[in-house]
Amino acid sequence: MDQITLNSDLCCDALVIPGTALEKCLREANESQLKIYLYLLKNGKQNPTVSSIADYFNYSEQDVKRALRFWNCRGQAGTRPAGGNVVEFSAKPVYSKEKLAQFLDKDDVSELMLIAEQYMGRTINPEEISTVLYIYEELGFSAELIEYLLEYCISSNQKSFRSIESVAKEWKESGADTLEEAKKLTMHVPKEMKEVMAALGLSADREPTEAQMAYVRRWTKIFGYGMDIIREACSRTVLSTGKPNMRYVNSILKKWHDAGVKKPADIIAADEEFFSKKAAETKPVAKKTETKKKQAEKFHNFNEREYDYDSLMKDVVD
Repeated sequence: MDQITLNSDLCCDALVIPGTALEKCLREANESQLKIYLYLLKNGKQNPTVSSIADYFNYSEQDVKRALRFWNCRGQAGTRPAGGNVVEFSAKPVYSKEKLAQFLDKDDVSELMLIAEQYMGRTINPEEISTVLYIYEELGFSAELIEYLLEYCISSNQKSFRSIESVAKEWKESGADTLEEAKKLTMHVPKEMKEVMAALGLSADREPTEAQMAYVRRWTKIFGYGMDIIREACSRTVLSTGKPNMRYVNSILKKWHDAGVKKPADIIAADEEFFSKKAAETKPVAKKTETKKKQAEKFHNFNEREYDYDSLMKDVVD
């Protein structure tokens, strides 16, 4: 009979893996995400950087950031602790005053900031400047592309810098990191557009807005959903709100995407988990209510006095 023996010399330097992270490893993490997480458990006290992790595994920095965002996401359906992320990570660097000044000395960057202020109609603050620089430096967008990004977002009524950053990341993930590719992406009417309009009860002859098309592109390109799942989200939106609210549809699809929903059968599982969690949360409340009811019944065994509350209140007011 074959015998397997664990090398005792390798048992000293142990790693403790949190249960929630282990569940996520087993259910969702791919090889690179798992390797990077184990590396962080082993070397986290050494304050590794994106560059050092990329060099260690011979990954691209973009691959490392993608893996860190996977662990960083606040999740649904109990896959992560309610109080925080599995890994704390921010892809956006913090720029010092000196670093900001260095950037603003560049002609194309200083001109870009002036353009941003013109689009916003106001002076932008240091945090907003950092967002523009993050898109410029970390995402690798040219000044010309960022100008088009600002124009696109403002015209789509996405005026916050958080929304602008989110759109920039979506373009990057879609491969639209040049002006030409960005224009192709934003000017293309998704083939699913008519079906989405019909599912929401909107006229097929109605011209979709750029914001509406951006939502459909996100659902199909970023989330990777087909019309079966999108149609279900549209149906739930109309039933819940009575309106063709695409923002509400987006919130449903984002929750499903964060929960790992990939096919219609996964929606059923997500629903069951959601309702079981709700039921567990309401049990203590129901028990507390029952206890109060019994206490009230016990109290009412005493003879109650009858008060003329109108007279009492009159006395208080007088």
